[in-house]
Amino acid sequence: MRLSVAFLAVLALAGPAPARWSAPQPPPDAPVPADPGEDVAPGIRESPKPPPSGPGRKGATPPAPPPRGRARPEDRSPDVPGGDLRARRQQEAWRDSHPGDVYRYLDDPVHRLVFATCLDETSHADMALTLARQADQQAATLFGGMPEAEVFIAVATPADIRRTFDNDPRTAGMYEHRLRRIVTGDIGTVLRHEFTHAMHFGHMERTGQPHAMWVQEGLAALYERYDLSESGEITFLPTARHNDVRRLVAQRSGPVVAPMMAMKPSQFMAASDDLYPVARSFFEYLADQGKLRRWYRAYVDGFASDRTGRAAAESTLGKPIADVERDWRAWVKARPAVDVTVGKGDRAVGVTVTDATDGVRVTAIARGSAAHRAGLRVGDVIVAVAGTEVRSSREWTEASSSLRVPEAPIAVRRGTERIEFTLRWEGQASAAPRTGSQARRLPAGTDRPGFRAGPLDRASHATESRASCT
Repeated sequence: MRLSVAFLAVLALAGPAPARWSAPQPPPDAPVPADPGEDVAPGIRESPKPPPSGPGRKGATPPAPPPRGRARPEDRSPDVPGGDLRARRQQEAWRDSHPGDVYRYLDDPVHRLVFATCLDETSHADMALTLARQADQQAATLFGGMPEAEVFIAVATPADIRRTFDNDPRTAGMYEHRLRRIVTGDIGTVLRHEFTHAMHFGHMERTGQPHAMWVQEGLAALYERYDLSESGEITFLPTARHNDVRRLVAQRSGPVVAPMMAMKPSQFMAASDDLYPVARSFFEYLADQGKLRRWYRAYVDGFASDRTGRAAAESTLGKPIADVERDWRAWVKARPAVDVTVGKGDRAVGVTVTDATDGVRVTAIARGSAAHRAGLRVGDVIVAVAGTEVRSSREWTEASSSLRVPEAPIAVRRGTERIEFTLRWEGQASAAPRTGSQARRLPAGTDRPGFRAGPLDRASHATESRASCT
C-alpha cells in the first residue's frame, strides 16, 4: 500500500495578504546572513550567541514574551516523553475550555504527540498514521529524530477554528513553537505543512540554528503533497504551486532563487505569494535530483559561515548559483502544468462540495450523474477517491479532475459509518457499504512496514459516538 496525499493553496500558510514580488532584489552574487534583528525562528536559542528578539513567526506578535530554548524547570517532568510539560498543559487547557464530548484526547508516546480531536475514530487513525509515517521519514532523512518535547495537535471544529483565528478566513492552521502547539481545521495539506514546521523547529532547537525563512517555509510546503511507500521511499508530487512557478519563470528572465535566498524574513513574507511556490519548487528540484538530504546536511554543517543556503546549493550541485538557477528553470519549464480543471476526457463525478475537517462534504448531487447512480447522498463526507486521500476542496478538485478511467472507488463518511462506492461512467454504478468496524484502523501497538505505531489512549470520558467535526 502507498500513501498518497494532496495539495491545497491556503493563504494562511503565507500569513497576511501578500504583495506581488516587484521590489528591487539583492544582487545574486552577494549572499548575506539573515538580519539578526529579525526573529527568524522564535523560541530557538542560537548557539553560541543569544537568540534574536522580535515578533513571532510570520509576523504575528505573541500575547506574552515566549520562553526561549528549553522548558523552564516548572515545565519539566520525568513522567512524559522528553520531560516537557508544555504540550500536556495545552491539551489540558483545551479540555478545560471545551467541555462536553465533542473532543477526544489521545496520545502517541512513540512520536511524542498528544491530541485533542473532533474526528471520528477512523479519520483520527488515518491522520495519526499519516503523521507517524511522515515523522519517521523526516526523522530518518532530514531532522535526525523527533523533537525532544511533545507536540500538542488540536484538530478543531469549524466554529473553534473561527474563534481561535479571529474569523480570519485565510487561516486554517498554525504551529506555535513557544507553546508546542498545532491548531488546525484541515488534516490534509495544512496539517502536513504545520507538522513539518514542528519537526524542523525541533531540529533547529537541538542545533541552535535559526534557519532562513525560505528554508522553513519551503520544506513545509514541500511536504504538502507526496507519495510515501511502505518501505519509506518518498516521492514529492507537483501541486498547483508549480503552475505559479511556471508563470513566474516565464515572466521573469532575471534570477529568482538567489535573491530569495538572500532575503530577510520580512522581505520573504512580503512576497510570499510568489516565493512559497519558488521555495517549494527548488526543494522539489533538489529531491528530484536525489540531492535534498545532501543539501540539508551541507546547510546545517556550513550554517556558521552561510545561513542563506546558497553555499550549500553550490557545493551540493557542484556549480555556481547562476548555473544552478539556469538548470532549475529548465526543469520547471520541462514539467507540465498541474491539471486542476475538469475538461474534455475527464470523468465528471457530479457533486458540489464544501470543506469538512476530514474531507469534503457533499452539498448537491447532479441527477443521473455517476455519484447519483452510485448512491451518494447530500451530507456525505468524501474522504478518498481512486485511492487518493481527499481532505479539502482543492484536494478533491485535483483528485477528481484527473479521473479518466471507466470506474473508480470513492469512500465517504456517513455519520460515523464508512461506506465505499464504485463510480461508473459506463453502465450502472454500484455501492458496496463497509461499516466503521470494517474500515481501516490504527490498532494500538500495530507495526506496519515503514511505520512505528504507538498506543493511542482515549480519555475515559470521551465518547466515539459524539465526537464530530461538523
